[in-house]
Amino acid sequence: MVRIYKYENDAPLYEVYVNIRSRSGRRTQKRIRGFKTKSEAEKQETKLLREAERDLIEKEAAGETWKYVVDKFEENISKNENLKAHTRLDYVAAVRKHTEGFMNRPISSITRVDAKALFAELSTKGLSIGHQKKIKIILNRLHAFAADEGMMSEGVNPFRAVEFPKEEEKVPEILSIEEIRLLLKTARDIDHPWYPVWAMALLTGMRNGELYALAFQDVDFDNKLITLSRSYNTRTRSIKSTKSGYWRQIPISAELEVLLKELKLKAGTRKEVLPRLPGWEKGTQAKVLRAFCQVAGLPSIKFHTLRACFATQLIRTGVPPIQIQKICGWKDLETMQIYIRLAGIEVQGVTDGLKLLPETEVMGKVVSLFGGQ
Repeated sequence: MVRIYKYENDAPLYEVYVNIRSRSGRRTQKRIRGFKTKSEAEKQETKLLREAERDLIEKEAAGETWKYVVDKFEENISKNENLKAHTRLDYVAAVRKHTEGFMNRPISSITRVDAKALFAELSTKGLSIGHQKKIKIILNRLHAFAADEGMMSEGVNPFRAVEFPKEEEKVPEILSIEEIRLLLKTARDIDHPWYPVWAMALLTGMRNGELYALAFQDVDFDNKLITLSRSYNTRTRSIKSTKSGYWRQIPISAELEVLLKELKLKAGTRKEVLPRLPGWEKGTQAKVLRAFCQVAGLPSIKFHTLRACFATQLIRTGVPPIQIQKICGWKDLETMQIYIRLAGIEVQGVTDGLKLLPETEVMGKVVSLFGGQ
């Protein structure tokens, strides 16, 4: 649209104003003021219109700004029922936090160099390779969304050029059976308020949110089964389904039965199995456990490690992995392989058949170790 305005009544001056919009909705505006006559303004009209059209073409080629794409991505992902609410929030929060420097740039202007520089900065900030990989997945998803929605000219996704060094696998933290017993005995002896929570975690393999949401209506003392279908989300402060999305059952052992009956007697009118401890609903369970372990002389562990301890001890007692998978609520056996390795059952005793050293030399070593010189 082209319009010519007259302003300043005392000394008439004219301006040329151009406002054009493309089919995709992009807009360019240009204005020149100060012409003394209408004819001078009209002479600039065509020139200004051509400049505006050129700018609009350049904008079309460059695509929308990164901020615009992020905003639209957030709108789109908020309707995706295949993703959990907190996952959708995490996706958008990660993009906004780590790509702030891209916000005013056209998405097509972001190059492989920019992408690599971004992840180099994340490494400098101390983000783990695993965390960076998750961010890359989100950025790939956003870039694909922009391409599908026609928000950019065709081009290669710059984030695909980012490669990561091989991350050294860390041995997951775990407690031995002796350390587990020491943890529970020490907590029980001093009547620690978190004792029943830790004991339940170690006897059921339940996640933190599942423990918090567990109610006595879920406990079947007659059939010695816990039916687990709910979990508490500390971020949204609400009850939701379990992480796997389906219900499962956990057998009640003799030790667990004693604990549950003790809790039932102390519960009074409380519907939940475990006491409502201060700060638990806000996610303080890990901090409390680490502090206790340090005082008790135990390895400082995460709360989730209690679940790992449960799985590992069941494996060592010979429980088939498929049964542990069902009890713990894992969708596949991939996670189980970690705990199988920790338990050592795949390699335990496999070298016992080796008979390489002379018998006298072997016996001599044994004597020197246990019976002196």
